[in-house]
Amino acid sequence: MSVLYLVRHGQASFGTDDYDRLSDLGKEQSRVTGRFLAAQGVAPDRLIHGEMLRQRQTAEGLLEGLGMTIDTRVDAGWNEYSAWEITGVLPETDPRAKYDSKVFQAELERGCARWASGEHDEDYSETYTQFTSRVDRALDDAVAAMGSGESTVVVSSAGAIAWTAARLLGAGFDQWMAFNRVTINTGITKIITGRGGTSLISFNDHGHQAPQDATYR
Repeated sequence: MSVLYLVRHGQASFGTDDYDRLSDLGKEQSRVTGRFLAAQGVAPDRLIHGEMLRQRQTAEGLLEGLGMTIDTRVDAGWNEYSAWEITGVLPETDPRAKYDSKVFQAELERGCARWASGEHDEDYSETYTQFTSRVDRALDDAVAAMGSGESTVVVSSAGAIAWTAARLLGAGFDQWMAFNRVTINTGITKIITGRGGTSLISFNDHGHQAPQDATYR
């Protein structure tokens, strides 16, 4: 049996000019997560992360917390969808979404429903179907790369992790959005794979973070 740990990136910089970088708290969340995994006896054979800066910085913090050097790979399949593009094509968007995370979440969900409908694919550089297909491929590649008894840590983002969980449960858009809505920064999703196939064991475990340090963006 092999194990895949999907870790959402640490807190990014919502409300600033550049969301795609970790806050100071996000960097510490990443180190805490690495220390937690090490304390659980997790010694991954490899670490994979997407191309985004917040994903790479989280991977660096995880390795620091783990206290080990391992094979590290970049796979763009684990990149997040473009939330700003999805909300940017909405008519009559709420300007508060730029700095109010609750308003942004409402706008994002409205935008994702439009995106996933398939009725406006020409408005997006990546369609919903293309997004889910590339995440499927990234998951399949990560699983295929593991030998028996190996483990891999993947650092990704809420949308990609939520889709992976929904796919493994045989679910669709509604469950994806429900998962996406509640994914915590550095939450850990555990997947096992073996002769019986690939199965979701746990989703969004974040007990390693102090309650006051649990964040959503």
